[in-house]
Amino acid sequence: MTDYDFTDNPNPNPHYGQGCYRRRIRLIAETGLVKAELEDDCHGFRIQLNHDGRMVTDVDGEALRVPMSSCPGALKPLQSLAGIKLDCAAPDIVAQVDPTSNCTHLYDLALLAMAHPGWGVKERVYDVEVEDMPTEGGTARAEVFLNGKSVLRWQLQWTTISEPSELEGRPVLKGFAAWANDYFQGLEREAAFVLCKGVFVGLSRIYDMSDIGGRPALEHSDMLGVCYSYSSGVVEHAFRNHNSTRDFTHQPEQLLKFL
Repeated sequence: MTDYDFTDNPNPNPHYGQGCYRRRIRLIAETGLVKAELEDDCHGFRIQLNHDGRMVTDVDGEALRVPMSSCPGALKPLQSLAGIKLDCAAPDIVAQVDPTSNCTHLYDLALLAMAHPGWGVKERVYDVEVEDMPTEGGTARAEVFLNGKSVLRWQLQWTTISEPSELEGRPVLKGFAAWANDYFQGLEREAAFVLCKGVFVGLSRIYDMSDIGGRPALEHSDMLGVCYSYSSGVVEHAFRNHNSTRDFTHQPEQLLKFL
């Protein structure tokens, strides 16, 4: 796919193409726990992951700003991570705790929190920037920083990497894990998945979310089964929240203030 058909978009964002999606994640290690927080255009979360130095003992958190009325309920299934080793590889965690029964973003944040003690530093901050894609073709920059230093930078043609040349043609959404798990190692692997998730959420900027508050989740039948809010027994009672989105294009300093 090289171009997006905006005429087929029921709620086009008139400002798309002029901005940038931003996400910030902060991870802080303390004795027996990791504090983690995330904020982007669509979400604001905090979690506290308790551990005994070897495995997760408990997970708690707050849903501070979320797109759906049902999202706060996703804190409960996150408890299924208790008993899993901190250094367990992500694919093995996924095999034990189903991501689709959780909030995607809480789940990803918890996995980062589990891995954080293994890096041997007290605090790490990831920043993700994904430029809006030009509507008339071309490419856009997607970049992830750790503690202010760039770790990975891709040029994207929608959901396909065009640069660097050694990654040209690689997908960043569907099919990403199949190649990225082998290609990247260590810190770059973690950063790559952080950036991949940012690209995914960043595409939500295509849509104007300002006038859909109160709309039922069941309207989006293509989303059924993808996460907690769209799971059976939850989606039937879920509605879009009002005033739940922010634009941090020109205000990165506001991230993690949860305003």
